Formats: sequence, C-alpha cells, structure tokens
Amino acid sequence: MSFLHSLKKIWTGSEEAQETQPAALPQAAEAEQAVPQPSAAQPAAETSIQPPPPASLPENRPQAPYEQQIMERRSCYAQLVDKISKVYNALRGQDAFESPDIDQLLLLCNQAIALRKELLPSLAPSDWIYPHGEAYKRLAMALEKRGDYQGAAEICLMALRDGAVNDGSQTGMAGRMARMLKKAKSSPTPEMKQYLQKRRPAPTEKSLPKAAGGES
Repeated sequence: MSFLHSLKKIWTGSEEAQETQPAALPQAAEAEQAVPQPSAAQPAAETSIQPPPPASLPENRPQAPYEQQIMERRSCYAQLVDKISKVYNALRGQDAFESPDIDQLLLLCNQAIALRKELLPSLAPSDWIYPHGEAYKRLAMALEKRGDYQGAAEICLMALRDGAVNDGSQTGMAGRMARMLKKAKSSPTPEMKQYLQKRRPAPTEKSLPKAAGGES
C-alpha cells in the first residue's frame, strides 16, 4: 500500500469508525504496537487526497484554565507530538521512508490530527494547539523525503484548511506549501493561491512543546 493511499484510506474511513465505536484517548504505548500491516492486495495509489471537513468551531469558545478532562487530552496531544518527532527522526536516521516502518508515523500523525480537531471547539483562540501543525508537517516531510513534492503540498493545503498554520518555521505552513510546489515544478491551484496570497510569517509559538530535535 502506498503512503498516500494509506493516508486517504485512514482519513476517509475515520467517519465510519466513529459511528461504530466511541472515541478513545490515543496512548503512546498502544501506538507503538498498533502499526498497520501493509498488504500487497491493496489497490494502486490515487493521485489526490480528499481531506475531511474542518472542525466547526463555536463562536464563543471557552477560556483557559480548562476543566480536567480537557487538560488531560491536551497533555495527550503533547505526548503524541513528542512521539511523532521521535519516530520521524528514527526513520530519518535509518533512511527508512520507503519501508513499511513509516506506517507507525502515519498512525501517530492521524491520531494527533484527529485529537486536535476534537479539542478545537473546547480551546481558547490563544491556545498553542489551535494553530499547531506538527502532525501535518511531519507527513509532508515524509512525502518530501520520498520525492512526492506534490503530495507534500497537498498535505500542507489540508493543514491550512484545518487552521494548522504553524509548522515551526517563520513562513508557516503556507511557506512550506510554496516550497513543495516549487520542488514539484507545479502551479498552485486557485485554493492554494488564496493561502499563498495571505502568507505571512507565522506567529512565534512560545508555549509550543519542544520537539525531539531533527529537521523543521
């Protein structure tokens, strides 16, 4: 199964899964064991990704401090972010971006993206998670390592749609998308152009948990 096809399969199947079972807190230990097994019987990769719709946000969001349950889930998200960075760096150290080991990164990023979307309606606009795009960034970086610059640009677009505008760089997720398009020698879509025209340096994330080293 190709990396892009795996992404699409997980994201398009997430809504069906939510209908049949309650949401559970992702655990780092479980994520290490629950690595999807690649199958040769899967169909060929598709050329585009259709992202899930962005989470709807109430007009009057609560302010911090939050209730205990929200604090626990914010802590869980921070742990996922740290784990994602470590797994990515391990893949980079082994140059294993073309191996089935990348499925663990895919799983962790998917968990972080889903948890972030779940948390958004309960977060204050100033919360560091609100614009945070670590999971999207690592997926885009993995695709970049595999030479799929167009796919990396599409991941950046998905992040921008979801409000995950910060990727730890001064130019933000829009700047990363522009770089991937340039590497792909591809013209931006009309939707991409809208984000590129609004591009500006991303705000400094003072409360952002430090990643475990590696690239940005």
